[in-house]
Amino acid sequence: MIGTRRDSKSSPIFRRPPTIPLLTALISGSAIAYNLFLPSMPDIGRAFGVSTLTVQSALIAFLVPYAVAQFFYGGVSDRFGRRPTLLCGLAIYVLASLACAASTSMTMLIAARIFQGVGAAGSMVMVRSIVRDLYDRKRSARALAIISTVMVFAPAGAPAVGGYLHTQFGWQASFLFLAALGTILFIYCVVRMAETNVVQGTDLLGNFRAMVSGYGVLIRERAFVAYSLNIGFLAGGMFAWFAGVPIVLIDSYGVRPDQFGYLMLTGTSGAFFGYASAIWLTGKLGVNRMIVIGTFIALCGGALYLALPLAGVLTPLAALAPMSLFGVGLALAFPSVMAAAVSVRPNYAGTAAAINGLVQYGTAALATLAVGLLPHATHLPLAWVIFILQACGMIAAIVGWRARPAE
Repeated sequence: MIGTRRDSKSSPIFRRPPTIPLLTALISGSAIAYNLFLPSMPDIGRAFGVSTLTVQSALIAFLVPYAVAQFFYGGVSDRFGRRPTLLCGLAIYVLASLACAASTSMTMLIAARIFQGVGAAGSMVMVRSIVRDLYDRKRSARALAIISTVMVFAPAGAPAVGGYLHTQFGWQASFLFLAALGTILFIYCVVRMAETNVVQGTDLLGNFRAMVSGYGVLIRERAFVAYSLNIGFLAGGMFAWFAGVPIVLIDSYGVRPDQFGYLMLTGTSGAFFGYASAIWLTGKLGVNRMIVIGTFIALCGGALYLALPLAGVLTPLAALAPMSLFGVGLALAFPSVMAAAVSVRPNYAGTAAAINGLVQYGTAALATLAVGLLPHATHLPLAWVIFILQACGMIAAIVGWRARPAE
């Protein structure tokens, strides 16, 4: 047999299935690794004597392995368990964060960011997979909405924390903070977290074949492909903004690094409302309706973000405020589209979460690269990238609606 069922009673008595607060902490720790150091980007460039584009490559260096590693984490966890896979990722995350802080050149920092991305990917995939282990499709969407409500505060508030750490202690402090957070989570999971994947493999060759077959099964599902692309386009818009707006605001619009972190909250404030609403609305409207409604609102936010600079409104507020509307749509759609994607074939929940992560952060990496290559004198080029991504996301949402399984 390829898989064997493990009784949860075999876990030590002091271990329990992970709670929502723990899952929230894990996914938030993963998310803030991308942008905690954003306020430090201009100073890092000056410290290492490199260009803005080179510093932005530290974002891409994180996102690409973050995306690719998720492709493997999911299949491995389906066959060998969530807990050991998560612990492996956390260990890499801690060591890489320490290496980032110790970097003496841009090359060393980029190399350390690559491994940091590999480690952080484990938490992102495992949280989505564990939620699907513990809950059904609709309850998964609500659980992910609860997790995401807090998760959105983490990356939204991260630049404010990073700006403070940078001002008080220098750019290295952000990476030391991540190492400390990762260490705490690792120790807690070693001591307290039980395994949630009750079907695990014992035959290594059979496991590998089953893992590969899982990818093949999923990419032949039209609904799954549409959901995954929707995830990618929604996330791509947000990550493009994260990558482009600090350079525009600090270098072109004259915003100070410590001010920038707090101003970012203006652009992400809508997501708080959206996630809080998603917790309540998902049970009433259903997962599929939430995906379409949320994606349409995100498209409206992207359109407004583009319309203002086209009309000649080139101010910090114009580069921030319209993203609140985008954030509402993102928050309404994202938990539901994630839950829908991992529910198309529940037996392959980890593999589905891995493919979602690959598409999500692969799109984010490409969007970040595009933003880095564009001019930064104003936020108009950034606005075009965000709008195009949301238009593509709306197409994916419509395809997903037509191919949707029954709720």
